[in-house]
Amino acid sequence: MSALRVTLLHGLAGSTRLWDHCRAQAPEDVRITAADIDWPFDGTAAPGLPGDPARTVAEVVRATRAQVVVAHSFAANALLEHLASPDASPLRGAVLVAPFYRPRRRDFDWDTISYYFNRFHQILEEGLHVTAAGRIDPAVRHAMALRVRETIGPYGWMDFFGAYLRTPALPLHRVRPPVLVVAGQDDRAAPPSDARNLARALPAARLDVFPSCGHFPMAERPRSFTRLLGDFLASLPAPSDRSAGAPPADAPLEMT
Repeated sequence: MSALRVTLLHGLAGSTRLWDHCRAQAPEDVRITAADIDWPFDGTAAPGLPGDPARTVAEVVRATRAQVVVAHSFAANALLEHLASPDASPLRGAVLVAPFYRPRRRDFDWDTISYYFNRFHQILEEGLHVTAAGRIDPAVRHAMALRVRETIGPYGWMDFFGAYLRTPALPLHRVRPPVLVVAGQDDRAAPPSDARNLARALPAARLDVFPSCGHFPMAERPRSFTRLLGDFLASLPAPSDRSAGAPPADAPLEMT
């Protein structure tokens, strides 16, 4: 029996290092690929444009022959847009970690914009803190976060917030595979209410909220997250079509 192919996607300005524990503890019957994605920061990350994040996800799914995709933060939204599109990949399952989602347009107001605009660097700083396991001096970490924010720039921030603003219009009824939605109870970037509302809106979803956890459950609670992921993978039904989730046999396998 061939191994289940699972692809891991990091978020905006993220790193494959966030998935180190998942990769190290993968079951023998699971083949894990952590894709290092170069998300565009030039304002093109929108549907129909060259940097369309959903299209990027589709390309990674094809290149890695993914049957299950685990995506974090900005990548979770990109995966969600891909799954809701008419030409979505026939995945066996998906895991959305710390996704951004609001069900109604009126859920966005000026205070929401102010919050994400003025605290964007704090989200980046939290990621640096978690990735380095707290080994970076706070002052240095703050300076690094500001530098990353400058690299992302206003266009990159608009790419992120634009994806957030699009969530009320997503045709989630099109999402076919089983979905696991994961959130941290103390997440200041993607509040757990976003994950709860998303899980309710999806046709086949389950929700797991980690207590005393922020925006990076896979790194903050690595053992619990890996156990949860393993349980979800084990619960997936067998594919009805042997070709589901896989490209033609002669397609190149990349990003391994």
